[in-house]
Amino acid sequence: MIQRFNYTGREKIVRKNLSITIKRENDKITSFVLDRLDLQGLNLPPDADTWIEAYYRSELKRFDCGTVTNLKLPLVGELSDMAYTENLKFRILIAERQNRKILAHADRLAPEEPAGKEFILPVDFGGDLGNMIWTVKYEGDDGGPVLFINRKIPNIENIAKHDPMFFVYVYPVVIREILTYMIFVEGVDSVSDPSSEWHKKWLKFSCILGITPPQVLNPEHDNFDKDAASNWIDAVARAFCDKYVSKFNELINQLEKTP
Repeated sequence: MIQRFNYTGREKIVRKNLSITIKRENDKITSFVLDRLDLQGLNLPPDADTWIEAYYRSELKRFDCGTVTNLKLPLVGELSDMAYTENLKFRILIAERQNRKILAHADRLAPEEPAGKEFILPVDFGGDLGNMIWTVKYEGDDGGPVLFINRKIPNIENIAKHDPMFFVYVYPVVIREILTYMIFVEGVDSVSDPSSEWHKKWLKFSCILGITPPQVLNPEHDNFDKDAASNWIDAVARAFCDKYVSKFNELINQLEKTP
């Protein structure tokens, strides 16, 4: 049974002082590694217990990390038995051994991807969307986008990842919707150095596709050009389709074979 903790008067552990990396097999998250946890500068009892929790909504799994002066690092945590691993968050808890009072913590920690990989759009297959196939909600880190896909559709995870029709019809529209929201609802405060982490990731995504954003993407700015912003959104969606032209060709081949 998961023990309850007392959160009164706790300190925060700085994100840069820890490292959590996920591991994947066949594109599915199967485990994580906590390989660094720097507690220097915190006034903590040496025998205080340390834990890391992986959680999503009501599902939670806790791992023992040892004590403040005897951390079990690197710690490898098995996640394959959890139902929804793509959108997991992590928290670090340090508690007094006797009364379980929390002395320090870090919460809503997004794990790092393996070197060379960066996922900018979490996908949630756990929701019942009624008669909708998909929707985008801005419930991720820093208010970033999450793509929700209806769990009632049989084999939907495999379809979303591999079916060319889903890929061609859905993802370009999702990209347009997210970029439109980013500009015309939130507004990008700085294209060169945005304060929002998710804005920064999507601007980087467009540059990786070879599409340079306009210098101003904030509708409240005097130099904002609505047409330039709209053309940029269109160019990013087109560049995405060009990058994955193999999916388009695969769809054409399927349609040609259909009686």
